[in-house]
Amino acid sequence: MLVITATAAALQNVEAKPGDSAAPAMTDEQLAVAGKKATDEFCTLCHDLDEVTGFRRTPREWNDSISAMVERGARGTDEQLATVQRYLTRYFGRVKVNTATAAELSSVLGLSPKDAAAVVDYRKTHGEFPDAAALLKVPGIDKTKIDAQPDALLFD
Repeated sequence: MLVITATAAALQNVEAKPGDSAAPAMTDEQLAVAGKKATDEFCTLCHDLDEVTGFRRTPREWNDSISAMVERGARGTDEQLATVQRYLTRYFGRVKVNTATAAELSSVLGLSPKDAAAVVDYRKTHGEFPDAAALLKVPGIDKTKIDAQPDALLFD
């Protein structure tokens, strides 16, 4: 396998368009498997995996962290690094519910684009969400995705 240093543009693309990146489209289950494998290969050369996943970060914070690792010499294909970014954002991400874009809500919580847009629209109409219980009032959203990740939700 040819190993290249990922470009900053590849990582920026992941942040800007979580579903349209250098990483192939995957279901949550596929991302869980492929993302863990890629993260193990990329991150554990220098860190214990628990150190990497020990606390949640926003999509931008994960992007900045991976970019910093690449700048310090970490190597991987653009596809591998995009998969790492998506995996860490999805399973170890956090999202500022009251300011997040639909893409950020989707990439962290695993909401469908339709559900993520419904959250943004509801927020525009009804104001900020004080807590997860208020977020669960958005009509039609997949409540299991919200209930499954209380630590990913920030309401400040």
